[in-house]
Amino acid sequence: MIKLCLAGGMGRMGRVIASLVAASEDIEIASVFETPEALRGVEDYRSAVGYDKNPVLLTSDAEEAVGLADVVVDFSLPSAFDGILAACIKNVRHLVTGTTGIKGKGEKLRPLASKTAVVSAPNMSVGMNIVFALCHRLGEVMGKTSDLEIVETHHRTKKDVPSGTAAEIAGILSERTGKPVIVGRLAGTRERGKEIAVHSLRAGDVAGTHSVFITPGGESLEITHTARSRICFGEGTLLAVRFVVVSSPGLYSMLEVLGLESLKEG
Repeated sequence: MIKLCLAGGMGRMGRVIASLVAASEDIEIASVFETPEALRGVEDYRSAVGYDKNPVLLTSDAEEAVGLADVVVDFSLPSAFDGILAACIKNVRHLVTGTTGIKGKGEKLRPLASKTAVVSAPNMSVGMNIVFALCHRLGEVMGKTSDLEIVETHHRTKKDVPSGTAAEIAGILSERTGKPVIVGRLAGTRERGKEIAVHSLRAGDVAGTHSVFITPGGESLEITHTARSRICFGEGTLLAVRFVVVSSPGLYSMLEVLGLESLKEG
């Protein structure tokens, strides 16, 4: 049985993952790491989210929570990330992290990745990672001669702009084309240049929609991924959990988890 520490276990993604783990045969939640505010008034994880597969430690002590687990699943906040990572490094624990809005996240993860397997991805869904892989190929084949635009929509409480997923798409296309990335446009009359523009909408309870527009002369191509619920992120996360426990030390993306390297590399 794979034992998880769920960082951010009281949040939206934490609750989704808890429901999926409850139905799994090979994974259980050993501990939940959360802020003192999130745990205030909470008696146990069963009463809080309905997880009753096994007893769960609720704590705001990262090292205590991490020490009980084989794998740490991180869907917390950027402000909590450094403490979680430090506990993972000290205890040499696998990490699957989907928290976005962390500057220099890849470099921060390298000390842990030199010791054990780590998966870091801005989006854990299978479909979205196929879009990432396709963007590598489309950027290479069509990107230099096309106008490139990205539009993302998320729920009104999402804090980072643009989303980590949109930033990943823009980074892939920029890498393949050499074009600069801008976020939004200001009012005015300036003609469009060679930039890759990213636009963000925040409304309602949208789980996440990302559209990529690739427009050369005479035709246009649009790729859209819509997350109709957070279950797709949770299912991908559990694939990553099963991946890290059998993998060599290293920093992996969901492309490696899903075996999509060949599509990326063409």
